[in-house]
Order: sequence, then C-alpha cells, then structure tokens
Amino acid sequence: MINVEPLRSATILLLGNYLPDGQRSMQRFTHLLAEGLTARGISVEIFPPPVVVGKLGAKGHGFGKWLGYVDKYLLLPFFLRSKLRSISGPSIVHICDHSNAPYTRWLANTPHLVTCHDLLAVRSALGEVELNPVSITGKQQQAMILRGLKRSACIASVSGATRDDVARLVGQQTRLLHVIPNALDDAFIQESKKPSDVVAPKLPEDLLQLPEGAKYLMHIGGEKWYKNRAAVLALFSKMARADHSLHLVIVGPRFSDERIQEYACSDLTGRIHYLTGISDAQLRALYTAAELLLFPSWIEGFGWPILEAQACGCPVATLDRAPMNELNAIQRLKLGANAADSSWAEAAAAQCLGYLQLDAPEKQRAQAEMKEFASHYSNESAIDAYLALYQELLTPESES
Repeated sequence: MINVEPLRSATILLLGNYLPDGQRSMQRFTHLLAEGLTARGISVEIFPPPVVVGKLGAKGHGFGKWLGYVDKYLLLPFFLRSKLRSISGPSIVHICDHSNAPYTRWLANTPHLVTCHDLLAVRSALGEVELNPVSITGKQQQAMILRGLKRSACIASVSGATRDDVARLVGQQTRLLHVIPNALDDAFIQESKKPSDVVAPKLPEDLLQLPEGAKYLMHIGGEKWYKNRAAVLALFSKMARADHSLHLVIVGPRFSDERIQEYACSDLTGRIHYLTGISDAQLRALYTAAELLLFPSWIEGFGWPILEAQACGCPVATLDRAPMNELNAIQRLKLGANAADSSWAEAAAAQCLGYLQLDAPEKQRAQAEMKEFASHYSNESAIDAYLALYQELLTPESES
C-alpha cells in the first residue's frame, strides 16, 4: 500500500458529472474514488458542475441539454475558480470523466489529471466509426473535448485499448499514457472471494418467475450502438432452439417487435424477460444464478459487467476484441470478432452451448479461475495507482 503522508496536506477535488445528465456509471466511478481516498485519510470533495439554469429543466437530450450546456460551459469556470481559491494548501483537480476535459482550459496552473474512459465519441466525430454518425454540433463538442485532452497535465485511461486511442489521437507523451483499470465495488469483490460452487443457486424469485427446470442467459446494457444488442437476439435464437430450458433475462430496455421478428424470435417472446431499476444486490443475485452473460459489445471503454458477472461466478461471452477479451478470464468464451458475418451466430452459439455442456468439475475450475481474476480489480488497487499519480503531480521536478 502506497505511503500517503505526502498527500495529507492536499485536497483532491473530484470534478464529477452534471447530475441532471443521470450518468450513473460515471457517478459510480466518482463515488468509488471518493470512498477509497477517504478511507486512506485523504481530504477529498466531489465537485459537480452547478445546476443553476438547469433548474428550468435540464435533461440529457433536447432543449434541456442546451440548458445544461449553460451550466457546464459558461458558469462552471467561475464556480471552479472560486472553489479553488477557497482551498487552503495544495490541491489537485481530478476530472473524473474525459467528457469534461474542456475544463483543463482553466486549470493550466493547477495540478490536474483526467480519467479517460473511452474515445468512442471522439472517434465517431472524426468519421472513424461508420455505425455512429455524428451531427455538426456533436462534432464541435467532441473537437472541444479532444482539445481539452491535449491540454491535460496527465491522463489515466481505464484500459489498454483506450490508452492506445489516446496515444494515437491525443499525444504520445508519457504523462498521457497511464493505465488504471476501473475497480469493482467491495460487494462484488466479496462475491469473488466466496468458494466456487457449480450447484445452481436459487433463482431470485422476487425478480422473475421461471418454469420449473428453466435456466437463463443474461444480458445487461442499453441501446447505444456499440452494445451490439442484435447479437444477443441472434445468439438466443440459436441457443434456445438447441436447449429448450433456456430463457433470456434482459436488464435494460425491451427489444422492438421489428427487431424480434428480424432475428426470428417471435415464437420465443415468452422466454424473454425484461428487468429495469433493480438494485445492486438484486443484480448480484441475477449474475449468481445465471448460466451465462451474453455481452457481445463491438467495443467498450472498459466493460464493468464482464468483471461483475465473473466475480459472482457467472461466465461471460464476449467478442474477441480489446478491451472485452482482456477482461474475460475464460478463453473458450471469447467469440469470433466479426459478429456482422452471416455465419457468426451459428458458430458463436455452438461455442456458448459447448461451455454450458461442460461437466461439473470443469465448470467449477472455470468458476474459480474467473472469481480469482475478478478479485484483482479492487478499489484498493485503483486508489494506490491514483495516489501515485497525485504524488507525481505535486512534485515540481516531475517530468512524467
């Protein structure tokens, strides 16, 4: 564990996300940081952009988004400067989400770092991602974010894949190329330390009712283009016909009727179940009782659910692409990378079914392997890495 004495007199200001945007994963990341730093005796404060004009109805879309822009881009600089003046002693501003990188413009004389979760939106704005066209205003915003990243004193990427994008699009200076993986919260770490047991746990009946003898696959995620949700239906369509006991539990929005028909799942709708608004404890229960998590994202900045599921003993099927394959402990569940190929679903479904048909000792060994793997992604490890960067930022002679 790193020596924190040099940081005792400093204040870490965690510049969080605008609350009306409702970015739950970024809020979770920020609060995990705050909890970990506080536990080390470090003075820390979460500082989100103020909600002033946004009180009139800021939202993550439409006219409400423009109200939010007033708070985030016009008012925040004044509030931030005032906040920094009020802090006695040294301070470090940690921009917890790279989408707030434009704020580096006002931090030239303040030690600061940015956590970069992914550059998917920046890459899309540059025309690198055909699946995700970007509007003119969107391109302008992403250009502003990219300029902010290029001004950054330090960048920590959450995966090697994101770091590679930073090196290519932002800069190759050492100070921009740190990698600090995201952490699981302590409840998942505790799950990862429980003994492996392939005896099927009791289904969380408070969440779903399944026929006797039924088993379920899971998927968790929204409708963003990179989640590749169509592949979930393609897989389930093949697997459900080979194993009539299989159901599919979706933690997220419903599939449209058109998408259900497109992937020949109309006769399987009675075996597809949807859940939303569940608690973290309920999510852990779902993972624990699931046969397999289907997570065929084209790309992710990190991929928290891959680790969460494995911590609970649930294997995960991912595409064999970074960073998802880096987080998947089970080699045989890394599916072909070209999910757009017409023959992909057949081969990938056979791969998944092959895993489900393993005997109990093999599954138990795999479960122990994935739990051990997930246990290394603790908040304590992430905090150690960030504290080391904070110390570098406060050392004048540092040339990182």
